[in-house]
Amino acid sequence: MVYTIKLTEIRDEFEKRNADDLYIHYIKWAKTFIPFWKQAIIRISELIGFDEAKKEKHLKVVENAFEYMENWRFGRIKYVKARRNEIDSAISFIRNHALDNKVSKYFFSPLCRSVASVLRGVLYASATDEGNTPDPTSAAQHLYEIAFIHTLLPYETSNFIWFLPKGKTIHTENRDDLNNYHLMLENAAKKFEITEYIQQSIDIARKIWENFETPFGFEYPDEIWTFEFENMSAKMHFASIRAFHKQ
Repeated sequence: MVYTIKLTEIRDEFEKRNADDLYIHYIKWAKTFIPFWKQAIIRISELIGFDEAKKEKHLKVVENAFEYMENWRFGRIKYVKARRNEIDSAISFIRNHALDNKVSKYFFSPLCRSVASVLRGVLYASATDEGNTPDPTSAAQHLYEIAFIHTLLPYETSNFIWFLPKGKTIHTENRDDLNNYHLMLENAAKKFEITEYIQQSIDIARKIWENFETPFGFEYPDEIWTFEFENMSAKMHFASIRAFHKQ
């Protein structure tokens, strides 16, 4: 695979940035997923027969979520934990129900898991009880996660971790370990014969990096909401467990 930008390069650059500046651009990218977040709530509610009033409450939370998060982060309004929990619940709704049997067969399911990961990262960086700005390492990984979303990768990429060779890790005191992220991608790509797919994501990651301060929208075909697709995320999850126990 050709890596035109590596996580270590992104992380090192992020570490040089003012924390507020990094947050401002970080949350702008998360905002591009608002339409998907809302539509996912609507579609999942339809599939599982979710209570209409509760669905509308989640949608209302999405409408105001980023206004709350930005204002908390910069101390413009008082932080309210109940509002934070409501946002977290609206994120959890698409993340958790993506694994529901009535939902997981559709193409949009694994995308829900990836989008939720990015949204939750912004929430953690915004809530004052967390006391965090975006961690440069996590922000770099989320940049790659955004690239996976834009290429409509039908996998939950958190499962890729099981394809690291025994003794290899991503997070230790050794800063260079982050490069193992790319080794993880290569191994998973070979296992599932999706090397070309992953290469496309890597190329998109470069484009996102080059446009980090001017985010572009997330565009996807409407068919993702109705197109039935083998639940590759679940298949990979169990394959990952088997691979782990064979090490």
